[in-house]
Amino acid sequence: MEDKKAVLAVAVAVLIIVLSKLKSLLISKPKLNLPPGPWTLPVIGSIHHFVTSPVICRGLRDLAQRYGPVMSLRLGEVTTVVVSSPEAAQAITKTHDITFADRHLSPTLAVLTYNGTNLAFAPYGERWRQLRKIWALELLSAARVQSFRRIREEEVSRLVQSLAASAAVAGAAVNLTKMISKLINETFVRESVGGRCKYQDEYLDALDTAVRQTSGLTAADLFPSSRLMRALSSAPRKVLECRRRIERILEQIIEEKRQALDSGDEAAHEGLLGVLLRLQKEGNTPIPLTNHTVFVLMFVSDHSLHLMTPALEQFSHPSHAGVCMAS
Repeated sequence: MEDKKAVLAVAVAVLIIVLSKLKSLLISKPKLNLPPGPWTLPVIGSIHHFVTSPVICRGLRDLAQRYGPVMSLRLGEVTTVVVSSPEAAQAITKTHDITFADRHLSPTLAVLTYNGTNLAFAPYGERWRQLRKIWALELLSAARVQSFRRIREEEVSRLVQSLAASAAVAGAAVNLTKMISKLINETFVRESVGGRCKYQDEYLDALDTAVRQTSGLTAADLFPSSRLMRALSSAPRKVLECRRRIERILEQIIEEKRQALDSGDEAAHEGLLGVLLRLQKEGNTPIPLTNHTVFVLMFVSDHSLHLMTPALEQFSHPSHAGVCMAS
């Protein structure tokens, strides 16, 4: 009897949630002049169109072929505009760059990016411009990039040697996606820290797990206004756990680098982290380089590059949808 009451209570709760969502959809809202898109269902919107797609980007490609290079979707309660032609992408990323400068921040991404305070997802404004200036002038200058040439050559040489060793074994399969991903990540870790890092495998594992959690459609991201959906979704919790692991590792790396700098170790000046700690000590940057600012500048780089891993795996066909923006 008690089990039946519990089931009835759950059913009533689900019915109330569904009715509340239907009510919010039926309430008159300002009419938006949206581009065409596939038909939608109550509550879930356009999500059902991706049921048969192995990955989201391929589903977007298939829909774009039917509804054109600019189409609108409703993913849960999030209205999304998808752009898949070079001309439309240029209009957004170049012609109307400032209008579309701010990126959509889902609940899961908010956890990973410190509520959008890092360089990749920070809102367009003075702080973002100053962070970008530091990044462009101090960390990505032509001289700085050229100074890392030896590291890139060594890592590419290791990749070629590994491919040659695999080719020597008759019929051996090679996971080129994994090898290229490893090349990118190990190269950037060396450029960031100034050498190989004993925490590298643990760090990349945590980063890989976090990025993959933000690459799909989660209940929290589809219904950001629903506390229940955010509570039921495991993605934000997993991302927070990974972020804390990354924080502990980076704190150790930064402390070791700072101690090496204080001891007069010339090798400690190498790498992007050494540059940031030197600038922090000098204190003449346009905005204060606090420990948190150093942290997010380091983290945004690894996060952005690590996004290439799922991209390499998913974009096996040249005609995928290109740019996706949500509001």
